[in-house]
This record gives sequence, structure tokens and C-alpha cells, in this order.
Amino acid sequence: MISDWRSSIAQAGFADWVTVAGYLISAALSVRAARHAEADSRDSLFWRFTAILLVLFGINELLDLQTLVTSVGRAHAMTNGWYDNRRSVQFAFVVALGVAAVLAGVALIRLTWRSHASVRLALAGLTFIGLFVLLRAASFHHVSAIFDRGVPGLNWGSLQEMVGILMVGVAAELCTRKDRRHST
Repeated sequence: MISDWRSSIAQAGFADWVTVAGYLISAALSVRAARHAEADSRDSLFWRFTAILLVLFGINELLDLQTLVTSVGRAHAMTNGWYDNRRSVQFAFVVALGVAAVLAGVALIRLTWRSHASVRLALAGLTFIGLFVLLRAASFHHVSAIFDRGVPGLNWGSLQEMVGILMVGVAAELCTRKDRRHST
């Protein structure tokens, strides 16, 4: 069933390790931002959630879990006889993911409306990463062809993902600097 999937840690390239390092550094900065925010505030909760999310994205970067999900889905489709209709199921899955992402985004915007600008910047970075993940999940060949372009070891998809990670890390750092200025 999962013969197509192998953890990609052994095959991880330079861009993969840089991306994982970026996720972990941004997660650490998010933890620090959560500590600087008021203990029971929405900002603190946001930064804690962001740190957890970034660690999970980093784990996924190395384990390639979306390929595992695809392999399990393919095996299920073949076993249950709907493999020939998989495109409509893929489309519905991506639309459902998109709707869930929009609803989550609207909820996050409402929750963070009065938050510091750094939270909104981090939210934009997370949205950037989320769009990248959503497009990768769609795995349409023409989208993958665009993402896979670039210099060897560092493609456009990696760059887009890293920009989102950088936005979150910078936002977390801005949050802690803002708190330092107000406490002196």
C-alpha cells in the first residue's frame, strides 16, 4: 500500500535542510514571542500555535507525509474501484482544503484584528506557506513543473516556502523587539 513512500530524510538535499532549519528557527522565535506576549492573551496563543505549526511543517519537510497520504489514497482508490474517477475526488479534496483554509484565515483575521502588526505579518507568512502546501497537495503536473524550476538544489517551490518562513520569523522577532522597547 505504501510502497511508493519512503521517508525523504536520507534523500534530503541542501534546500530541504535549509527549509527545516528555517522552520525550527522561526518556531523558536515564535516561542520567544509567545513568552513576551501577555500570558493569557490572544497574541500569546497565536505565537504558541504558530510554533507548533512550524515544527509540524518542518517534520513534514523531512518525512514527506503528503506523499504517504497520496500513496494511501491511491491504494484505497484501487482497492475500492474508483481509481479511474480519482481526478474528481482530488479536485473535491483540494476545494475542501481551500474552503477550510479560507474559513481558518477568516477566523484568524477576526481573532488577530486588534493584535500587533507583527501577528498580522506572521499570519501573512503562514498564509504564504499554506498556499504553497495547498498547491503542492493538489499535485497538478503543471503546478509541480513551475515549482521544480530554478537552480539545482533550490527550486521556486523551496524559495516560496522559505519566504513564508522568513516572514513568520521576522514577525516573531519584531514582536519581541516591540515588547523590549515598551518595557524600558
